[in-house]
Amino acid sequence: MRYFLSRIMQALVIVAGITVSVFFILRFTAGDPARIRGTIFANNAVLDTYRKQFGTDKSIFQQFWNFLSGISHGSLGDSFRYQQPVTGLVLPALQHTLLLGMSALLISVSLATILGTLSARRPRGFFARISTLLAIISQSAPLFWIGLLLISLFSIHLGWLPSGGFMSWKGLVLPAFTLALSVLPAEMRVLAASVRAELDEDYVRTAHAFGIAEWRIYLVHVFRNACLPLLTVIGNDMGILLGGAIVAEVVFNFPGIGSLALVGLNAHDYPLLQGVTIVAASTFVLVNLAVDLFYTVINPRVRLGALE
Repeated sequence: MRYFLSRIMQALVIVAGITVSVFFILRFTAGDPARIRGTIFANNAVLDTYRKQFGTDKSIFQQFWNFLSGISHGSLGDSFRYQQPVTGLVLPALQHTLLLGMSALLISVSLATILGTLSARRPRGFFARISTLLAIISQSAPLFWIGLLLISLFSIHLGWLPSGGFMSWKGLVLPAFTLALSVLPAEMRVLAASVRAELDEDYVRTAHAFGIAEWRIYLVHVFRNACLPLLTVIGNDMGILLGGAIVAEVVFNFPGIGSLALVGLNAHDYPLLQGVTIVAASTFVLVNLAVDLFYTVINPRVRLGALE
């Protein structure tokens, strides 16, 4: 319980620090949103009207106090561009981003499990070479280039999948697979190394000596123990997936928080950018907290007391 409460406090401090940092950084560097709404040719009277409407005519400390007051009441403010509550914009977009991220994670973990395990059994075999090739491609090629290449192949030439949008499950395939390639190499390497280390343990030789089926040895014993390092990588991958989602959503015109953040950035929409940042940071922190606590489920030898 003490470990759990400690991790929650750390999460709250991290999210609070990010929130405060983003608030002040945006106002010192992002420019005047009134000029975006009124164009650079608008006169001072028009600009003053927009500043009063947005609340940017007040001092930065007054704006910060109003911002904190809104958060205490469950409000992230109103978007300058859309003139709607930020919460109503961010939460639906977050659902799409989480769907994209979870789909990408499912694809990457599935491929890493298959290729990493087979590569560990035969380090110079066919699957080890395929794993190396995928790792080279995903690490050397930019995410947007991979996305454009997949669009060219599967959308333009073959016509199997849509090039953008999210009208059905088909619109999820290409961005999810593109995003999965960004985290696949690390997962494959970690899992392959863990499986190789577990195969050298005495309990594996003992299980073979007792005549236990090989598939049971791998699934029940080897893979279960080898998953612990992979869980750590998956927790870190969530940050990569959230960051990569911005690129993937722009390339594939996917309606997630990445696309929403880009709109907010171009419009100097402080409340929208703050809302996206707070929600994304909170999601990342919560996922890492869940991964830490899941350690005790996947391996009973790990106890919370040992992690404190």
